[in-house]
Amino acid sequence: MNITDQLKDACQKAKDEDLYYRTWANQASFAFSKISRDKGIEIAKALNEYSQQHDSKLGIYYSSLITASQSSVLRMEIQAEQNYLKALKYKQSFLPHINAAPAYLGLAKIYHNRRDQKKVLEMAEKALKEPNLTGPSIVDAWSYRCIAAMYHQGANQKTELNKAYAEWKKVSEKYHYRSLFANDIEIYHARVNGDYEKMLELAQKVKLPQERAQFISYAYEWLGKWEDALKYFKEYKRVSDSINTADIRKQSAEHTMQMDIIRAENEAKKLKLHNQELRLERQANELEQERLEKEALDLTLKNRDIELQHAATLLKNDSLDRHAQQLKLSEYQSKLEARQSKEKTERITLWAAISVGLLIITFLCIYLYRRSRHMKDLTVAYDKLETAYEQLEQTTAAKERIESELRIARDIQMSMVPHEFPERPDLDLYASMTPAKEVGGDLYDFLLEDDILYFCLGDVSGKGVPASLFMAQTTRLFRALAKQHMMPATIATRLNNELTEKNDNGMFVTMFIGQLNLTNGQLHFCNAGHNPPVIGGDEQQGSFLEMESNAPIGLWPELEYIGEEIASIKGRPLFIYSDGLNEAENIKLEQFGDEHMLDILRHTKFKDARHVVELMEAEVERHRHGAEPNDDMTIMCLKALNINKIKI
Repeated sequence: MNITDQLKDACQKAKDEDLYYRTWANQASFAFSKISRDKGIEIAKALNEYSQQHDSKLGIYYSSLITASQSSVLRMEIQAEQNYLKALKYKQSFLPHINAAPAYLGLAKIYHNRRDQKKVLEMAEKALKEPNLTGPSIVDAWSYRCIAAMYHQGANQKTELNKAYAEWKKVSEKYHYRSLFANDIEIYHARVNGDYEKMLELAQKVKLPQERAQFISYAYEWLGKWEDALKYFKEYKRVSDSINTADIRKQSAEHTMQMDIIRAENEAKKLKLHNQELRLERQANELEQERLEKEALDLTLKNRDIELQHAATLLKNDSLDRHAQQLKLSEYQSKLEARQSKEKTERITLWAAISVGLLIITFLCIYLYRRSRHMKDLTVAYDKLETAYEQLEQTTAAKERIESELRIARDIQMSMVPHEFPERPDLDLYASMTPAKEVGGDLYDFLLEDDILYFCLGDVSGKGVPASLFMAQTTRLFRALAKQHMMPATIATRLNNELTEKNDNGMFVTMFIGQLNLTNGQLHFCNAGHNPPVIGGDEQQGSFLEMESNAPIGLWPELEYIGEEIASIKGRPLFIYSDGLNEAENIKLEQFGDEHMLDILRHTKFKDARHVVELMEAEVERHRHGAEPNDDMTIMCLKALNINKIKI
């Protein structure tokens, strides 16, 4: 992130607009995939606002591409497709020289998810025809051509795939770039050509646990090794169930909510600008009215001037009367001229008054009509603005209500697991649970009656509120059955019968259930599809507990669970955990791992159970190195002590 910030500054100084916006878009993509989706969306939004403010066509184009890419990752494929198509249309109108291969390859990914062979091939062909193609874009385009060949049905499938595969292999080696679908292409190519041993070898090298288990299962199926295929298919289903689909849906909903808020803010800004335009137009109308009133006043003054002239004429006539005897002929002539002048003046005055009246009436009608229309527009604008603000308030209130309810659900869930542990000279017990999100699906519980300790630790499939409700029901049933002094296998069987009833959502829980006799150290236990605990030896050299693999609880009714026992575990610590520990990931998606966990336990001097649990939590946090938790993490450690060895 620091390097891209420095590059952006350098681009601004060099006035390299294209590299500047491409760097900003790559920064948003990196933050979205490697840091957090909220951070990536925040950077993309800042890019869009900056581009709009500076009216940058390059910025708007790259902003549209990164928004489409983020929508595609969040499985909002309809919105992503629309954004890609809008970006291409915008590019054709304003930026014909810009390489549009990323947009075509993004559409190819969406059509690949829809299994639309024709569209995938069309987008790959268009990407390859773009100017100034980079090496990775060429390799990705040929990857999609291989994928399109996979969809091909009939005798030509092998020929089409081998032809596309040969070209893809050549460009991959030329540009030293491995595409996103490289594993799928290599494995499918081996399968189509009947090389199932190579298919198995390639599948075993896949890094992601889910894809590795799936491909290995397929390879064993084609080799006819059905037991191995079933084993890895179960592993694939187990890993699939641990994927945080609820988190993805929540982030998608949050992203949609953020986009709605942005749209509401933009609409409010438009209404505000419109209101300003209406106010300016109203001021212009007022100025026009003042101008008309001034013209009317000028006409009135002119009329008064005419009246004064008329009075002067009368005075002149009066002076002529004094000389009537001397100038009779002139007097008659003057009177005649005066009368004609008077009539002419009256006509002019009358027409002037009528004209002024008509002009004033016309302007008043126009003004009142335009004022009425503007008032209606202003009323509509205010109504829209009020509606937009109400929608924004409702959206904000709904978000705050959901967050409050999730906090309450978390407090209720945490109150259901014990936080106080027995203080006895013959038992050292401690446990903790850390949900990945507001609520989770992990659980632990124990019940101590006299010298018999019942304990359990489990992991419910899925995440969120449904998992927490299933967890609460499981915890309640375990405690009720433990109070009846049942053996662990019987408890597991009874739990399975109860939880499979009306389980329409197919939820299940993996559990380790134990019964420890503190007097003689005898341990009875039943493992229902859970991670194997680690048990210490005489010198604290820990190893995974070998045990019977039962099915998870809640999947199939009427199962009989098999229990086991150890004669005595006195002096040997027992470490139980959920897969949120060994599968914890850092920002590079590297898992904590079983071997790393086992190595820490073997080289840690046992002080007490609490020390072991807190030490392991600190090691996991150090491994994550700032990454968000990808799963709930629950840890329990217990040790039956020899009373006669305790120093008083």
